[in-house]
Amino acid sequence: MSTNDERPAAPADDPDDVVARSQGQVSDVMGDIAEFWGFTRTMGRIFGLLYMSPEPLDQSTVRTRLSISAGSASTTMTALLEWGVLHREGRLYVAETNFFKLITAVLRQREAARVQQGIGAAQQVVAQLRAADQDDERVRFALQRAEHMLGFFEMGGSFLEAFVERSPIRAILNGLARTASRLRPAPLPGRLTAASDPHDLDADDEHDAACVPDTYDRIDA
Repeated sequence: MSTNDERPAAPADDPDDVVARSQGQVSDVMGDIAEFWGFTRTMGRIFGLLYMSPEPLDQSTVRTRLSISAGSASTTMTALLEWGVLHREGRLYVAETNFFKLITAVLRQREAARVQQGIGAAQQVVAQLRAADQDDERVRFALQRAEHMLGFFEMGGSFLEAFVERSPIRAILNGLARTASRLRPAPLPGRLTAASDPHDLDADDEHDAACVPDTYDRIDA
């Protein structure tokens, strides 16, 4: 028997099959990611399919490829258009390919609104406690905790706004490090105050606070 048997090469996969398979895989991945971040799985699947599509697709094709209902396809694709995730070309749809643009659009339209809601709620709590009897230790404690929470929310809002507007990241981080070093929660009544507790500010915090220049005291988003 010859040791140089030549076996026929396996036929190459059909290009259409390869592309369709990759579209399905990316669609599933995007569906998982979307679901993880609190969006519907269908949103991620539609984006993944269109992102991997070599040509624009109409709604009927998207519906058929993903086996979703007409109502689901229509509602979801309308929402994705509003978010800037999809774009229309007549009756056809294409996906946005700038991932930074996608992320900032989501942050601007959804996360920023939630942060502002949190800030507004915290401000109401602080105002309510400031109007209460400050001679009561429990009121003072609650006020200090509420102010600490508000400071954290406002710091997060500043970072989010600066990130979305693409402000210089070094200035953002330095400003946040300095602000964070000042945010100390009120201790439980009867315990050491934050200022007098020698363990409250650890070596890393002291180093961070000392290394941040005063010019970053204020964050200009």
